[in-house]
Amino acid sequence: MKVPKLFIPGPTHVTDEILSAMSKKQIGHRTPEISRIIEEIIEGIKNLLYTENKILLMSNPASALWEMGTNNSVNKGVLHAVNGAFSKKWLKISKQYNYHSESIDYDWGKAIKVEDIDKLLSTGKFDVFAMVHNETSTGVMSNLEEISNLLLNKYPDIIWLVDSVSSMAGTKIEIDKLGIDYIFSSTQKAWGLPAGFSVCAFSDKIYQKSKKIPGRGYYLNLESYDKSIRKNQTLTTPSIPHLYGLKYVLKKIKEEGLENRWDRHISMAQTTREWALNHGQKLFPEKGYESNTLTCIENLKIWDINNINEKFLERGFRMDRGYGILRTKAFRISHMGNIYMDDLIEYLEIFDEIIKN
Repeated sequence: MKVPKLFIPGPTHVTDEILSAMSKKQIGHRTPEISRIIEEIIEGIKNLLYTENKILLMSNPASALWEMGTNNSVNKGVLHAVNGAFSKKWLKISKQYNYHSESIDYDWGKAIKVEDIDKLLSTGKFDVFAMVHNETSTGVMSNLEEISNLLLNKYPDIIWLVDSVSSMAGTKIEIDKLGIDYIFSSTQKAWGLPAGFSVCAFSDKIYQKSKKIPGRGYYLNLESYDKSIRKNQTLTTPSIPHLYGLKYVLKKIKEEGLENRWDRHISMAQTTREWALNHGQKLFPEKGYESNTLTCIENLKIWDINNINEKFLERGFRMDRGYGILRTKAFRISHMGNIYMDDLIEYLEIFDEIIKN
């Protein structure tokens, strides 16, 4: 069976070159050679994220970093912004830990609004604010700059946790300028690597606070990582193939240039949005908050998405339906990571051929 090229929001398309880079021989995880690789990776990630914060490289899905973020920050309470499937799951985890948890609830398709955050934080009931930057389920990308202005100027003691699973490495996020305390992503999205590995950046502010919070366990305890970070190693045995892959991808990103990379993702998003509107469809996100890495399209024309998917498979592509409650009402087009404009144009042209027949 021919493996289809992925045009889904994750896992995303991984090139043969990346897979080849990941297939090198194993090396010891407590050796000088791995420390050199990790040092190079961390330097590249800091450059990509515009930060001097500490970087964690973890061999697990980003879901674990939901728990790590709250476990290392919540004393009083955590305010969650919920505007899709993944932000809702993060809230569920906080409730399972019995944190005082409240949420700002939005209809799917809506972005997080700074006035709503202000209203709830002003109650004084929370010391942590948690949000998803780019809701993969809806294609909504909330405005970090507006939220940053509120938190830095009015709530400087609040710990800010950001899930950037489907935006990191595909959208410009200036961590230090924004004042984000804890932000993370998975490698199977805009990083363009296989699943099973996560990247996290955290500030000294959350680190110092975490040391005063009891009962954080071991693996999800930020303090556990301090010694290994200083040695350019990992707490436990890492997925060494992912380290090789990250090193290679960061090299390719450097060759492309950061601004060129951000512009590429913006251009592909604009092309996809125009294509959808020109076909009489509707963008699901509210205007002005559309994602740069995936486009969620409301299926006003009632195209037979299951049939379209089967036709795409025959042509060697895997398309994506809507997520969760949007499964039969929308579909998503991913344009991130190793997808370039030529790939996107080819995909959209095939889409046109399918819906005409």
